Amino acid sequence: MREVILRLVDVPIARMLVMAGFIFLLVGVLGKIEFKIEPSTMGRLSAALLGVILLGIGVSMQYAELQYVEMHEAYNSAQIGRIADLPQNAVAASNVSAVANTATTTIKVVSATYGRNCSAKPGNATVQTSTACDGRSSCDFTVDTTVLEDPSPNCVKDFVAEWKCGENSDIHSAALPGLTGKNDKLRLSCSN
Repeated sequence: MREVILRLVDVPIARMLVMAGFIFLLVGVLGKIEFKIEPSTMGRLSAALLGVILLGIGVSMQYAELQYVEMHEAYNSAQIGRIADLPQNAVAASNVSAVANTATTTIKVVSATYGRNCSAKPGNATVQTSTACDGRSSCDFTVDTTVLEDPSPNCVKDFVAEWKCGENSDIHSAALPGLTGKNDKLRLSCSN
């Protein structure tokens, strides 16, 4: 029974709203359910209206979440594509200029998310990552799952960090696709 309750609580809010909308629509359309729920005509209309509202909110939330994920993935692939399209001598030249600026270039964490692949709130680990890495030229951030908020207990989570180097407006990112839970480290660096 405990596992069933945990699975119900583990469901994202958008899916819970859609499910509740279907249940209220069912009550509104059928009226009597196993002779235990017998709403009046006004109760049935209210249940149907509430069901439509909950369905609308749940579907729009799910759509917004999918748009966010697609936008974030498109941004990440565009960043990777830009680096891949550079000629090798340009990449080498950019590394030389980065090394020359090492003394004045430090990390400023923009965002860090634990469990993005499990519908976690974006930026839920920014404070911890900033505390550990801001002001350094490189940082091996240890992902301590006991300290970070667990957005979905039954999902293997990833860890993603985005940061800037000094006054530069370029955003760098790194990710650990699947965490083991034991000394997982993500390297943030402005040194090269």
